[in-house]
Amino acid sequence: MNDSTASRLRPARRLPWLMLALTLAGCAPSRVAWRNASPQDEEQWRRQQKLQQQPDCSVALWGDSILHGAHNGAHRLAEPPAAILQRLRPLYVVEDNSVPGDSAYARQPQFARLTLRARIVVLQYGINDAGHRYPYEPSFRAMVAHVKAEGRTPLITGLSRVIGGMAGRDENDAIARRIAADTGSVFADWGEVRFDPADMADGVHPGPRYAERLTAQLAKALDRVAPECAASGA
Repeated sequence: MNDSTASRLRPARRLPWLMLALTLAGCAPSRVAWRNASPQDEEQWRRQQKLQQQPDCSVALWGDSILHGAHNGAHRLAEPPAAILQRLRPLYVVEDNSVPGDSAYARQPQFARLTLRARIVVLQYGINDAGHRYPYEPSFRAMVAHVKAEGRTPLITGLSRVIGGMAGRDENDAIARRIAADTGSVFADWGEVRFDPADMADGVHPGPRYAERLTAQLAKALDRVAPECAASGA
């Protein structure tokens, strides 16, 4: 083999490694570029193409004990809202950051420093802000602004119902609705979900049937953001 022939062959031997480097760098090579690759490299190309075609169905849940499924102190529903959502919309990767007792007022300073990675960020706050008479609007508005600044899509649930009502609940629900309208965020409108006191685990926290209805309402709101992720489960 002369030197000119060898020089023509060397690039072909390096091609799979070059294609792998381009793939890892986010510059996926075309099908034509793989024409001299081995069968193993061709399979790698197919896997990469499949990954690129999959929709981003990531959702992060941020909220209090209602979104957490907590009730009566340290108890938690056998199937909390995060699990219900995963069952109703199995394409989603659900990141559950809900914390019992949390509020927009308490969470916002730490939330503002976070790098958000999920495509959709669900924000469910307001009940504890009402119960403690915290200034809800500036904190919650700042949380929504951070989601948007991170290039993510905010989804606001609104406030669920409680037995006997709660001072500040309706006001905070109206604030959440207004912030959604002001910022172009999707509003799930949990306040419109059918409420039956018999479906409550305690005076504030949903039992299984009410939690199911609230989560189904959330799933429908998610469908408006990402219809490609709306394949339903059981």
